[in-house]
Amino acid sequence: MSLYSIIISNIKNLLPIFICLFLTLISIMPIMPIGYEAITPLLGVVSMAFWIVHRPDLMSWLFVIIIGISCDVLYGSIFGSAILGSITIRWILTKIIHKLEPTNIFHTLFYISLSLLVWLFIAIITNSLLDLKFLNLYNSIFQCLISIIISPVVIFFQLYVLKKIAS
Repeated sequence: MSLYSIIISNIKNLLPIFICLFLTLISIMPIMPIGYEAITPLLGVVSMAFWIVHRPDLMSWLFVIIIGISCDVLYGSIFGSAILGSITIRWILTKIIHKLEPTNIFHTLFYISLSLLVWLFIAIITNSLLDLKFLNLYNSIFQCLISIIISPVVIFFQLYVLKKIAS
């Protein structure tokens, strides 16, 4: 095995976490108008759920924890809430997918929507219990809706990357 093939095979294995971290960085960039920063789409969560659904072998528990830590740090949430959300999403999706047939684009959109609901539910619960300040639920609802609306773009981009990895 040549050095080039070793590098390429490792890049293919690390590409999902790099994409998730890149999309998480994009989601915190100031692309939304002033006052609407609280409803930016959760692109990193959408990407993580996509890779868990389509290639759970490439999105391991360690990568999910790394994404959770980076989301905690970048979003400024209570430390541990994104880690708990990421682990819960991986656990739920692997239990569901293990029992079902191969997925298509509609199943993927459903799983991503379920993941976003789980993520925001855990974020709301941890912020309400640990931070003891009022959390605006409308922002969370709109953030979930915007993330679901934007998710097909992320899905098609990652399906293209998945085809390139497979070939």
